[in-house]
Amino acid sequence: MSKIVITLLLAAGTVLYLVPRPSSAQTSSDTLYVSALPPGNINTVIAGDTSATGARNDPNRVYVLQQTGSADTTYFFTAPIYLTTNYTLTIIGKDNPVTGMPPVIEPYILGDNSTPAPFTECRTGNISVDNLYFLGKRTDGVIAAGNNRFFDGTPVGSWLRINHCVFDEFTKEPDAIISYGGDSNSFYIKNTEFRNLQDQAFWQPTVIFAEAADTMELVNDTYFGIGIGIWGNDNLGYLLFQHNTMVGCSWWPFRIYQVDTAIISDNIFYGTYAGGLDSASIKYGGLGNEPPSVISLDSLFQFALPPYNETEAGRHIVVENNAYFWPKGIDSTITAIDDTAKNKIVPPTWMNGMTTAMFSNKTAWPGLSEANNDSVDPGFSAAIVNSMVSGLDSFTVARWNGTVSTSPLWRQFITNPANVFGPVNKNWASVQGYPVPENLAYSNVTLQTAGQGNYALGDLNWYPSQLKEWEAGNAVNAVNQNPAQVPEKFSLNQNYPNPFNPSTDIKFTLNRPGIMSLRIYNILGQLVNVVAQGFRPAGSYSYNVSMDKYASGVYFYTLQQGSNIMTRKMLLLK
Repeated sequence: MSKIVITLLLAAGTVLYLVPRPSSAQTSSDTLYVSALPPGNINTVIAGDTSATGARNDPNRVYVLQQTGSADTTYFFTAPIYLTTNYTLTIIGKDNPVTGMPPVIEPYILGDNSTPAPFTECRTGNISVDNLYFLGKRTDGVIAAGNNRFFDGTPVGSWLRINHCVFDEFTKEPDAIISYGGDSNSFYIKNTEFRNLQDQAFWQPTVIFAEAADTMELVNDTYFGIGIGIWGNDNLGYLLFQHNTMVGCSWWPFRIYQVDTAIISDNIFYGTYAGGLDSASIKYGGLGNEPPSVISLDSLFQFALPPYNETEAGRHIVVENNAYFWPKGIDSTITAIDDTAKNKIVPPTWMNGMTTAMFSNKTAWPGLSEANNDSVDPGFSAAIVNSMVSGLDSFTVARWNGTVSTSPLWRQFITNPANVFGPVNKNWASVQGYPVPENLAYSNVTLQTAGQGNYALGDLNWYPSQLKEWEAGNAVNAVNQNPAQVPEKFSLNQNYPNPFNPSTDIKFTLNRPGIMSLRIYNILGQLVNVVAQGFRPAGSYSYNVSMDKYASGVYFYTLQQGSNIMTRKMLLLK
């Protein structure tokens, strides 16, 4: 795979995504520590901190789950936590100082043997959670059917932020871990793993289901043994899907056919859409008779209507620098079953014909760009590959041979005690614990430096030293000096100092939010560095750029946002 950087273009007139990014959660003077016991105490404390009208007594309250004993204790929730007024619910988990494990949140077994769900019910307001382990099953191993969600609601214009969390053992279809039915909501999910989310049915559990979402930023996440990844219900304004690892997905990685603006880059898709579709059920894929594929797009229909009024020429979708692969077991099983005369399975592909045609037609879709998406085996450990292949293989064979009720399906496979990568045991604190047993670092050395900036493809949490460097670089290069003031114009300042050795500051302003890029080229016009890229709010920015790895000489730096382009010259003297 070539080491490339993403081409970012955003034409004037694209929808402006105005929902602000939530800041990282921090404890403060408004911190309230919550003990795990008795069961339901998390409900008691938060409900007791809320007035009869639903207003928060202290709107800046931060709830901290911190265990102080030598044994880990689960935080059982006994009812949904309701958000009915416009405030931000912030919950932070602190690792046990003795065991090093984060707090576990799990549904309680109620007196009538029912299960409370969801964990939060959001009707308005925002939610921010850090460092928590969400376990979907009860202590008796039962997972309740219907509405068994962690984050549910129908808010409008709200945001949900999840960072450094694990979601484990969630299997009841057709629900989703996150299910928001309102309009214009935003989701910011980073450094999080979703694992063992499977059922025996045709329809599969979903990680995120969202109606007409405004923004999704999903960065450095892992999806391990899931049914469906993202179900955007067609309408999605802006998607950033970057540095994610998806291993073992029986159905859609994405169902976001009408996404308006997207960057899908530096990811690994391994054994996705492995359940496939047959020629009779292909319509359930949402694209007529098109085969199932990792990347699927459709022309606009709802987004073309008021109030969106989007056009095909105004869509901007970048799909670059991804690795995808179907391991031999899955691939050979699908091939053996594939028999269109008998209405059997249709093998999955990277991009179906409709999507490929859209990317190829630069007249109708000038803002669609895809490149350097290669079928490459990352080289995951044999134990993980065998586990995933065996489970998916059993699932696929049983499903398409009509023996669903009797064959060892994926669900039965992952709950088998012999599967070391299965869900957390009910005695999670003493039997399996945390962190998760899988390690999705891979052996393909080319892919370990194939991402933009020479970072590994996929979730960088499996490469801690790279993650630390990547996060540090993104923190330095995300300085918006005047976020509250909207600049009057698009501008690029002369770097200072100039000449320089080895670093210099580059300042610029954006007078509207959108996708931008700041790039550096040598005198031959060759791209040598991507300083910044992606969605940015309007504001004034300052970036410190180090050129210590480059030779002395003249360089050009270019700022681009849609049709706005500015270039200046700088001189490196060593």
